[in-house]
Amino acid sequence: MPLARLAFLRKDDDPHREYDRVSTFLRTLSAQYHHGHEIGDHDHGWGQLVYAASGAIHVRAAGQAWLIPSARAVWLPPGTPHRLRMRGATRLRSVYIPPEHCPTLLALPLGLGVTPLLRELILELTRIGHIDGTDRFHRTIGEALLAALARAERLPLALTMPVDRRALRIANALLTDPAGDWTLNALADGSGGSMRTIQRIFLGETGMPLSEWRQVARLMEAAALLLDGRSVTDAALAAGYAGTSAFIHAFRHKFGQTPTVFAAAGRSAV
Repeated sequence: MPLARLAFLRKDDDPHREYDRVSTFLRTLSAQYHHGHEIGDHDHGWGQLVYAASGAIHVRAAGQAWLIPSARAVWLPPGTPHRLRMRGATRLRSVYIPPEHCPTLLALPLGLGVTPLLRELILELTRIGHIDGTDRFHRTIGEALLAALARAERLPLALTMPVDRRALRIANALLTDPAGDWTLNALADGSGGSMRTIQRIFLGETGMPLSEWRQVARLMEAAALLLDGRSVTDAALAAGYAGTSAFIHAFRHKFGQTPTVFAAAGRSAV
């Protein structure tokens, strides 16, 4: 069971029952989860900033998937259905933002870069718990978070999930085990569709051929490992690459920089 300190309400709760909406500026969640723990499909009436203080989190929302380590976060606008799955021992830190403060933020789910300032604001707010707008210190920290979010680097590096059940079965398997050594034909056979059909579905619903989709899933996994402090070789092998040369070439093509430069930049931002 997760260890959690909750300072928020479910969407179906009456916000007037526990908190005065006039005084409640932000709500937060601090929780610790074991590897593989899943939080199924749900949504909130408030916007949510999802952050992993340690470990990493698979986030799915609006037909897209992200893998966020501690140098990244995901913004979810109010009413966005989403699900979470933990990778490694994970300390989840979430900040919930009322709809009236969301218009200045993003209207769509998106990955964000986490600067040292944004990280400390998230950790301080979740340490406090309930952010009372009538408390001068609380409000100052809350407003600083909103300003930092509005300026945060947008990272549109997400995978579009297919809708077709056969293709979705393959996508789920690849995200769960990016290093799996299945052939594309084996993946198609296991899904109940022909290779030609699966290729057509992936291209039509995700904008990528199946082979490219798997490569991006592997690179996302490798990026998270690099930001977690793993070596380039370890990240390449754990993400399913037989050696570092092909991995470095693919990584540079996708992220615009080598794994070493990416990792150094990511660690400096944490």
